[in-house]
Amino acid sequence: MAPTVLVHGSGAIGSIYVYLLIKAGFSVTAVCRSNHDAAKANGFLIDSEKYGNNLRAHPKIVRTSAEAAQQGGVFDYIIVTSKAIPEDKTSELIAPAVTEGRTCIALFQNGVGIEEEFAERFPHNPLLSVVVYLPSTQIEPAHMRMGNFEMLQIGSFPASAYKEKVGVKQAADTFVEMLQKAGSNAKWFDDVQEMRWRKLMLNASWNPVCALSLSRDVAFLASAPDADREVGALMMEVVHIAQALGYSSVNEETQVEQLKRAKDRVGGEGIEPSMLVDALNGRRMEVETILGNAVRTGRKAGVAVPKLELLYALAKALDESMLYRQPGQSLKGTETRAERGKTNAS
Repeated sequence: MAPTVLVHGSGAIGSIYVYLLIKAGFSVTAVCRSNHDAAKANGFLIDSEKYGNNLRAHPKIVRTSAEAAQQGGVFDYIIVTSKAIPEDKTSELIAPAVTEGRTCIALFQNGVGIEEEFAERFPHNPLLSVVVYLPSTQIEPAHMRMGNFEMLQIGSFPASAYKEKVGVKQAADTFVEMLQKAGSNAKWFDDVQEMRWRKLMLNASWNPVCALSLSRDVAFLASAPDADREVGALMMEVVHIAQALGYSSVNEETQVEQLKRAKDRVGGEGIEPSMLVDALNGRRMEVETILGNAVRTGRKAGVAVPKLELLYALAKALDESMLYRQPGQSLKGTETRAERGKTNAS
């Protein structure tokens, strides 16, 4: 019997894996929020340079994981593709659909330090950490436009769980096999955290830089003579943290390669990182998991990260303005203090 899969967060990323898994014959339920009505009526429409155009996927559509459970859903896997925002308490949102000891939870999310929330909430379930490389945008509700590249880097959390925790190896091996069968370039890593820090070189530099400047990467590079040097310096602070943690493949050579990829795009339209898309649409951003956790890890390791600290403060302020600011007005400061007062009181 084919595994049952719940995709929590069926937007630009999640919908692609909904399509691939359905194509491979798996039973898929998709949790949708803003695109619920469109997906419920017509399914997902995907135009992809890699997989083809005018692709349709018709999973079972629900608004919440609780609804999926109430309808009798028992899931072998839950794929979490929603944004990694601590205040959302995503572990609680998926809890109704988690069967203790059975459901394997796979986190398709950005940043570092994202796994602890789920490990604490579900100590008896296999937990996989997944680094996603997939250029995809939701151009209208339930309609995705995807580029020509896709790759997943997968590992258990913690890394030792693959060999030491009952059920993790079988769940992980099956998960990788089913994604490969579906057409994903999925790869297993004994310690995927090193891959998370490699990707963080991109996320912690380009995401906030583009969001704060409201510019794509190539536009920012063209904005000032030293723009590339500043981005490179941000990447190097991530390198220094990763090296302090023992991740030797995150190094200056890798940093040069990553920066060169953006430089090679000069002359084209550039890329819109997720934080820029969120800023343009007035949505919350993954500030804590991309910047905050990196800054805190750097401080704990005794690594100086002044540029990341500045970006963290600026991005945090921008994120709060998304949450509290009234149209056409700046934040006065009373809004955030009042909200924090409510939180402290509760």
